[in-house]
Amino acid sequence: MGLQVIALLFLIGAIVLGFTKKMNVGVVCLGLALILGKLGGMGAGDIYKGFPYKLFATLLGTMLFFSLLQQNGTLEKISKRLIGLCGKNTFLVPIIVYLVSFGLSAAGPGAISVQSVTVIFAVSLAIQMKVSPILMGIMAILGAVGGTASPIALTGIIVGDLLTEMGIEGIVNQIFIGVSISNLICAIVMYIILGGYKFRAVETGESGKDKDPFNRSQLISLVALLVMVVLVVGFSYDVGLICFTLSLVLMLTGAANEKTALKMIPWSVLILIAGVNVLMNITQKLGGIDLLASILATFMSSRTAAPIMGVTGGIMSWFSSANGVVFPTLIPTVPEIAQQVGGASIVQMVTAIVCSATVAGISPLSTGGSLIMASYAQESGCDEKEQQKMFGTLFALSAGVVAIVFVLGIVGVLGLIG
Repeated sequence: MGLQVIALLFLIGAIVLGFTKKMNVGVVCLGLALILGKLGGMGAGDIYKGFPYKLFATLLGTMLFFSLLQQNGTLEKISKRLIGLCGKNTFLVPIIVYLVSFGLSAAGPGAISVQSVTVIFAVSLAIQMKVSPILMGIMAILGAVGGTASPIALTGIIVGDLLTEMGIEGIVNQIFIGVSISNLICAIVMYIILGGYKFRAVETGESGKDKDPFNRSQLISLVALLVMVVLVVGFSYDVGLICFTLSLVLMLTGAANEKTALKMIPWSVLILIAGVNVLMNITQKLGGIDLLASILATFMSSRTAAPIMGVTGGIMSWFSSANGVVFPTLIPTVPEIAQQVGGASIVQMVTAIVCSATVAGISPLSTGGSLIMASYAQESGCDEKEQQKMFGTLFALSAGVVAIVFVLGIVGVLGLIG
């Protein structure tokens, strides 16, 4: 128990220290990783296992690719065309972003593939429109994670397989409906809180017509972008590797300047995300997250079982993969909890877990939230202070949507589906 408490305090302390001292939180976490690891009897190899290699490569690949597109003016020109087509109804743009992300994700590719494409577009579009990049990015994430619970999408398939192994059949569609409804409510709340209805058209110098046609480099970039979308969304190729390959094509054809693009990559954001993940992994290995989850479990009743399971899933999702860790860990415990807590619904508990764990992806430690940060830093060239502020904002909003799902469970909205 003592080591669990220490691990949790180290994690909280690192984040607090980074914000109060205006330091890169990732550097602080990496600095404390050795100390906490040694206290827990971990060697250097075990400590390095927490480094998010795949996430780091995904972010680096996508940032390089879109830096090249930004450097040669392709992203700016695409954004101006889209804004021109929307006319004065720019308040509808975040809604369209949500619906497109939801539809693409529900069709099969799942959240990671879809948001890897739509989040970057949404943030870039927000910069051109001079509106909230956080809202635009969040709408892309929520749409993608809302659709991924579809029976033919990644999360829906994983959840369905877990339930089948437990001998539970015929509730996958109910879970999808429940997740979709809860997710939509979260999106509406975020849209209102972040002022999406206040979006107004800005002068872009474009009217949707080709007053300034795409040049050779931009046309090559457009083809590369189309190839990326088709391979990632249509065929589920790894987005990071695809972006590295297409970046090489752009460089070899002279469509963009790689030296300028490399300087545009927000390295401080990548360090922040990687460092925090390393310390969080140690905290999880030493039982800090289990301690937090067990504290929550002591408050369960038939009415609060689903909401508390949801919160537990959301918290775990901040520190680990929803598909790879949260669902395989929590969902198998649902039947036992339902038996111990009389009146608790299996459908409601699973729905709460899936919804909370996926909407928590707004967190800057998850793929979606980190893409918002990296894209904004790349597009705007913001300083370290603004990056830290965005980190805190995204984490707070992630906690907020998890809290919304908790409230929905308490007031009985989840009860409408099972």
